[in-house]
Amino acid sequence: MKLYHLQSGPLNVNSYFLVNDFSQAVVIDSGENYKKIKQVCEQYGFIVKAVLLTHAHFDHAGNAKKLQDDGAKIYISKLDAPKLLNEDNLSSDFGRKFDYLTADYTFSDGDELDICEIKIKVIATPGHTDGSVCFMVDNSLFTGDTLFYGSVGRTDFKSGNREQMVMSIKKLFNLDGDYTVYPGHDGFTTLERERKYNIFAEYD
Repeated sequence: MKLYHLQSGPLNVNSYFLVNDFSQAVVIDSGENYKKIKQVCEQYGFIVKAVLLTHAHFDHAGNAKKLQDDGAKIYISKLDAPKLLNEDNLSSDFGRKFDYLTADYTFSDGDELDICEIKIKVIATPGHTDGSVCFMVDNSLFTGDTLFYGSVGRTDFKSGNREQMVMSIKKLFNLDGDYTVYPGHDGFTTLERERKYNIFAEYD
């Protein structure tokens, strides 16, 4: 499997492309810039077969409908799936256009997905939204707006909850071993670094 990365949109969302040996890609958080997504596909010669969303906010899911129209299957948690069909995705709050859509598949905590021969484990991490998740792929964690380099996601949006965020961060920190952390914004980090230095580790 190969991993490619794109940062795009006004809020600099990180999109990740997991590409198998047959040039089929699973995209984690498709962002808002459809043109750039297609440019990455053309540059590296792969086809997007699935989009996995860490949560339903517009800046992470803005391209989902266009990619779905291209033939990609859209996956999101059961709790956040309804937000793709209403203003709980925050698009109207930020004055952004959003193409509503119905996800093709939903998942829950602990589900193990096998998409394009890529094995992906779902870890529910509510706090930023009630349906936020992280994805574990081998020794990598894709954390959306849950865990960042030195910080965590906001909890003051609709369905956000600070107490749930505390529990979710503890859940990640209690995972065995170390992982490379690929967040929804900003730079990459490691789980071990965040255990040691993330100020949220001291919160209760």
